[in-house]
Amino acid sequence: MTPVTDNTVLVGLTGSIGAGKSAVADLFEEAGIPVLRADLIARELMTDDQAMREEIVAAFGTDAYRDGELDRAWLARQVFADRQKLARLNEIVHPRTIAAQGMRARRLFDEGSRVVACEAALIFETGGEGRFDYIVVVDADPEIRLARAAGRDGSSLEQVRARDAMQMSAQHKVERADFVIRNNGDLEQLRASTAFVISLLKALPPRERLEIDDEGADADDLEDDDVDDEDIESEDPEDDEGFEVDQPND
Repeated sequence: MTPVTDNTVLVGLTGSIGAGKSAVADLFEEAGIPVLRADLIARELMTDDQAMREEIVAAFGTDAYRDGELDRAWLARQVFADRQKLARLNEIVHPRTIAAQGMRARRLFDEGSRVVACEAALIFETGGEGRFDYIVVVDADPEIRLARAAGRDGSSLEQVRARDAMQMSAQHKVERADFVIRNNGDLEQLRASTAFVISLLKALPPRERLEIDDEGADADDLEDDDVDDEDIESEDPEDDEGFEVDQPND
């Protein structure tokens, strides 16, 4: 890992299942902030990275791929029913995905972007906070989150709850965030809350962060990025503690 102290700002964007982090990512892009989406990068690597494909087949069997394409539904059924299998998949996919995000972010900075966001579900779970200047967590009431996720992908509420339980609790993510965007309302309410956070991110100075040196980073490297658990909500967005944005009532 290498400390980065230039004038660029790298934002981590995360949240629990159904919170609406992808919708917030869309709004970031509308405001001119590039977003590197971990799920899309991971899908790309699981298809195109031969070494990763071989590791997945070795760990989960040839059924993981069908006609040369990753069988995401089959693989999801395997890992979300077994914590050890999920951990193994994360060991294979996350270090390369995080390294690819870092390299692409560096390219965007070199091309002139001052603020770049990385959207990822497991920033805290993988100990990756130290890679970012600021962490934005999107959150919503549990019943809203779970209903959204079930309606989006056709899963039952029980299936969504089981997947949600495999991740860090939403409350723990909120407590560790620099900014929290509440997403209990409609898109226009979310747009207003997100616009406010974006205005702050564009104005705030960078912090010192860590950059992965190459694509060969491993899980031990990523764990070294962890920061203290003392980030709690604050009224001052320039503190090392969280700043919460509720949706407007009007």
